[in-house]
Amino acid sequence: MMRRCAAILLAAVLLCRVTSAEAAEKGQILRAGDLLAQPFIDAAKAGPVTANQPVTILERRGAWASVESNGTKGWVRLLNLRLEAGAARPGASRPGMASLRTGSSGRTATTGIKGMDEEDIRNATPDYQELELLGTLAVTADDARATAQKAALKENTVAYLDKGRSRK
Repeated sequence: MMRRCAAILLAAVLLCRVTSAEAAEKGQILRAGDLLAQPFIDAAKAGPVTANQPVTILERRGAWASVESNGTKGWVRLLNLRLEAGAARPGASRPGMASLRTGSSGRTATTGIKGMDEEDIRNATPDYQELELLGTLAVTADDARATAQKAALKENTVAYLDKGRSRK
């Protein structure tokens, strides 16, 4: 009986490892640089990375990502990563969308455009299907007021600030 329980537990642990490895985000380094030992700009260097080097993203913390590549682990800024096309972060709300959420708070990093360079921006084309989807999310002013009333929110008018003096 004890051996059977141990075998089941071992199988479960191995299955969890395989599942988490398959669910890890994949990406590429955008610019050559260094992996850092900690998520700080002045941290010790853990090893070099080259442009277009594939990495596995292990963890995110703020504007930093812990990555592993060729047996070396370290931290890089999210701005220096391009997520693999079609990558989905575990728990992402839309399959196939690479999530830009960071850390445990689930807040979106606003440190810049992730994984895009000047050429990508120049060659970008609008996605009209996504634009139509965005249009379906709109609500009328009456619906917004009704929802606010249900939540016991009170209307508040805020006056615009005066322009003030410019600093020289």
